[in-house]
Amino acid sequence: MIKPIKIAILSCNHGHAKGYYALKDDPHYDLVAVSVVPEYRDKVFIERLSGIPVYENNGELYENHPDLEAVIIGSDNRSHIKEVREATSRGLHIFSMKVPTFDMDEYEEMIRLTEEAGVVCQVELEMRERAEILKVKDIISSGKLGKLLSVNMINYSHNPVWWRPWQCSPEDSFGKRVPLRAGDDRFRGGALADHPHVFDVIREITGEEFATVYAEPAPNLREVETEDMLRIIGRLSGGTMFSIDPSYANNEHHVEKMVDWIKYPRPVEVTLNIVGTEGVLLANVYERCIYAQSGSRGEYMAEEVEMVGAWNKRMLDFYFSIREGKPPTVSLRHHKKTILAMLAAYESIDKGSPVSL
Repeated sequence: MIKPIKIAILSCNHGHAKGYYALKDDPHYDLVAVSVVPEYRDKVFIERLSGIPVYENNGELYENHPDLEAVIIGSDNRSHIKEVREATSRGLHIFSMKVPTFDMDEYEEMIRLTEEAGVVCQVELEMRERAEILKVKDIISSGKLGKLLSVNMINYSHNPVWWRPWQCSPEDSFGKRVPLRAGDDRFRGGALADHPHVFDVIREITGEEFATVYAEPAPNLREVETEDMLRIIGRLSGGTMFSIDPSYANNEHHVEKMVDWIKYPRPVEVTLNIVGTEGVLLANVYERCIYAQSGSRGEYMAEEVEMVGAWNKRMLDFYFSIREGKPPTVSLRHHKKTILAMLAAYESIDKGSPVSL
């Protein structure tokens, strides 16, 4: 028989946090409460949480729900360490957004705290479980492509969106103000910081780790303090060459608020191009869309016609990690190598040369 886990969502100012509101209808979970950062209250669609208590801070939430078993840390990156400390002190299992922290001292503290508390800590990396990614991994594993020579992954997305106030803040995104490189007035914490899942997918489908990383930023499309356009290239541990483009490459008219995620010129796009000695694989691994010219200004609009994969499958994995002791899909220890590769890319930008891991 299913024994639901009593869970809460904290802060809700991360772009993915609202994706877990559906837990209120999931038989594996009892969504008992959420907390919302006050300045984001009108942006996070809390009207979808009818009947669920909403608090302005985590202290009130914890005080009113002492029987909690787990929390989803749905906050800006800088707040993660504080919320991990609070959760582990209460013996709560943790589901963390995709960047636990870029501060490796904090990262090691998170590992220590969760392991000492004996709690499950799983990191959200939503791309790896999509049906298309699983199929790509199967094809590579089958040997049909021969020895891998190169893999290219593109993740083009929009920015700003409704969580821009923190995603474009060096302090809230990267954790502190670190200049991108000498002579550049930008800081770490933009497009690169927002896309760990691209690095994770490459590790997952190839079974290789990042060995050498070289990154170069382009001029920004937007007036923000962090990088929004860049390309990363290098070599994996098995000799495979890689190329990653995690840019905010879709121009969204420089609007301050964006609710319609698939607005012109195009939606989020994620593609994989893989070359092996025996074949080439081209894969569209995100939503399929159709395009039409409409809207009040006659602009192009995009409409989703298919979405493959289950957003909350990872929560089913999290459930069985807690109830049956199965290893989490993505542990802090596993994810650490992805974060180190991202930091190597920032270091490469700063030095202007490749960085070895």
